[in-house]
Amino acid sequence: MENTASAMASMEKLDHSNQAFPVSEFIDEYDASSGGIYPSHWHQEMELQIILSGSARYTVNGENYVVKEGNALYIAPNAIHQSSSLEPGTVGYNLVILPVLFTRILKNIHCEQYSLPLTMLQPSAFLISPDSKTGFSILETMRRMYYTESSNHAYELFLLQNLLGIWRSLLALFPKPASDTADSPKLLKESRMRDMLDYIHENFSQPITISQIAASASISRSECFRCFSDMSHITPMEYLNQYRMFEATRQLTTTSDPITDICYAVGFNSTSYFSKEFKKIYQMTPREYRASKKV
Repeated sequence: MENTASAMASMEKLDHSNQAFPVSEFIDEYDASSGGIYPSHWHQEMELQIILSGSARYTVNGENYVVKEGNALYIAPNAIHQSSSLEPGTVGYNLVILPVLFTRILKNIHCEQYSLPLTMLQPSAFLISPDSKTGFSILETMRRMYYTESSNHAYELFLLQNLLGIWRSLLALFPKPASDTADSPKLLKESRMRDMLDYIHENFSQPITISQIAASASISRSECFRCFSDMSHITPMEYLNQYRMFEATRQLTTTSDPITDICYAVGFNSTSYFSKEFKKIYQMTPREYRASKKV
């Protein structure tokens, strides 16, 4: 299994190289991402990211977390999350794991109780720091995983052994749920937000209105604005433009498509406006940006 640069899709459908062992590793190089931002998204996997250098701010289901160098963050399956670098040179090592990897093993040994955080989706996020012995152990394990070559003998067994150890340690750190009763209004808002993000990710190349975004979740325009404000701290149109720019930078660096084609492919109907907005963010034109990323 190889470390790869992070890529994002709609409801992020990750293509695990081994479906029987659904674990993927990514290196998040924030300087290479659009404005140092990975826009809001969600996926069925749980996620663990340790910041190797720099620092990053995460928003998970509307809650903010600052992750400093040497610290890590756990993100629950289905949680809506985004991240942005707080300083140049921020790099993270990211483990993305389909819950069935754990639940299948735990069911076979009749220890289903240890998978409850994955099935209850609580906590939605948890900051891991070296301040405790358990947190320090998790961080050391993640660093060891990062530095171990995927070509090593029985690498999958190495990953599995360490992931089970991390999960055992996380269970000791996770706070007990305050109540057995789910927060229904919050869960409903999260569900609506996932529907709207999916709609934007699937249709960003077309003209999109607030009414269309709201309709994708069967809610009013005002509720649409509230959802984006509470969950991502930006407006729906700000998010749409953020995602379009994210896609533009991805296409500029991974394809040889003409810039005019990329402009229209990401939803802009004017090349001059696209270039103007692009330069506002990156202080360079799309052509200059592409040239700066060439090795």
